Amino acid sequence: MRNTQQTRIAMPVTEKIGLAIALTIAIILTGYSFFSLFIDIILKFDWYGIVIDLIFLAIGISLGYFSIRIYKKSVYYEGLVSSAFDEGIYTRLEPVLRKVAETHVEMEELEGRLNRIDRKVQTVIDEQVKAEESPEVERMLAPGTSMSFVIKTIFLTIITMSGFLFMISTSIGAVHFATLLFYLLWWGLISSEFKLFNNTTAWAMVFVPILLVPVGFMILDAFLEINNVIALFYALLVLYAFLYFSWAVYETKGTLPFKLDFGKYIKIKLR
Repeated sequence: MRNTQQTRIAMPVTEKIGLAIALTIAIILTGYSFFSLFIDIILKFDWYGIVIDLIFLAIGISLGYFSIRIYKKSVYYEGLVSSAFDEGIYTRLEPVLRKVAETHVEMEELEGRLNRIDRKVQTVIDEQVKAEESPEVERMLAPGTSMSFVIKTIFLTIITMSGFLFMISTSIGAVHFATLLFYLLWWGLISSEFKLFNNTTAWAMVFVPILLVPVGFMILDAFLEINNVIALFYALLVLYAFLYFSWAVYETKGTLPFKLDFGKYIKIKLR
């Protein structure tokens, strides 16, 4: 099946307008000539008027005939050119165009692989420099992270646990919105560290808790106690933050955090 839009050489708009005007004039002139001829023959017999009417009638019919003929020729030539393109040029070019499209897709895939390899190489270099120049504590950090990020993570963890204990011990309203706020804080912290604010997937991942947390609270609140629901969503918050952090490291550094290279581990076990 051909997905390429056919190329047609159409009549210019100005020529179409000119033909339409000429055809309109021909119709008016022919109609007026018929009317005048009827008067000159039936009401008052006038040879001179009859001759004039016949002349204008012939002009009107000729003008209309040639206008229609020119339009038909234009349509015919357009169809002829399109048919020649489909049966001749397009048939010969289609394999070439298909090969170019396939090559373009392969080049995009190759570019993506090269980008991932480049990120991995850069991560290995950074980790090597860190191992040689940094203290023992910084060597234990995940790729792409810094001590500033660790301090912010500890601080936000304390705030999150405080909020969790506060909501468990006190019955406050709009608890689902308060819980959602912690999801957004963790997303913002990780996105800021890895500079993902221009990444479409990162923005898609922030909409997941926005859509699911309030609705999930309303649904589960009908079956479970509110404290159990809060505990469940805070457990899911830990999972969400860990998975988003792991994806952020892989997206920006080409590797997984904490040496979680499961693919490599499985290959070693299968040997």
